[in-house]
Amino acid sequence: MAATQFVVNGLLVGALFAAVAVGFALIWGVVDIINLAHGEMVMLGGYTSYWVLSLVTGNAEGSPLLFLATVPVAIGVLFVVGYALQRTLVSRVIGTDIFLTLLVTFGASIAIQQLALQAWSANPRSIQVSFADPSLAIAGVVVPKMKLVAFAGALVLTAVLFVFLKRTRTGRAIRAVAQNPEAAALVGIDVEHTRAVTFGLSSAIAGGVGSFIAVILNIQPQMGLIYTLKSFVIVVFGGVGSIPGALVGGLLLGSVEELVAGFISSQWTLAVSFSLLIVLLVVKPKGLFGEGVGE
Repeated sequence: MAATQFVVNGLLVGALFAAVAVGFALIWGVVDIINLAHGEMVMLGGYTSYWVLSLVTGNAEGSPLLFLATVPVAIGVLFVVGYALQRTLVSRVIGTDIFLTLLVTFGASIAIQQLALQAWSANPRSIQVSFADPSLAIAGVVVPKMKLVAFAGALVLTAVLFVFLKRTRTGRAIRAVAQNPEAAALVGIDVEHTRAVTFGLSSAIAGGVGSFIAVILNIQPQMGLIYTLKSFVIVVFGGVGSIPGALVGGLLLGSVEELVAGFISSQWTLAVSFSLLIVLLVVKPKGLFGEGVGE
């Protein structure tokens, strides 16, 4: 029964990891850079919901519906942040040496961290959402309601992005740029604008997930690195540029980490995750789903 509880907890948290990784995979597949500032978008999304709720209620507490109303705000704010970051900074290094893109995005992550520290201090914060009964008990497995809401929210964000990429004109433009930027430009697609929209969408998804993270975990300005690392593991695990792969990889990673933390120690979670990644790359170098956003 303990193992079942750990797996359920892992799936609930893993959906959040997966949604963050989907945005990471989108940038990697379309813009062709590894965005080391991606975790900071998660952090900013959490703080956006925290401060919006504080502005409305006087403190970061409220009903589930009131909290959910802050999520679209975080999504909108982070879309603008991501779009502006790509237009003003990232666009200048696209197509250059990969180490330069890593340096630029790493510098952006440090700058965002330091600005957040100066603005909000290093004190951990969280959003308090009130339920009459905070947990559900199903077949002996305890499921916190807020984790269930966060799980559903992460799946909705991932599904909406997937449908957007498949069914909308902008989504088709993003997939075209991922496949062949030169050919996309020849048929009239504004490649730079499309890349900026992609960056904005990725940041928006991360920001929405950050809102849900703020209700189940503490948020603080230096939390972004762990989500960037997990996103990297998940994306490589699932297949670079594959949204279904990122979703499956996130759920698997969450389950494995919870089992390791429950039966061994939480200090071993990252070590086990990266060890599994190495094994997978040896056995299946393209990941579980070796296809890209363009496909």
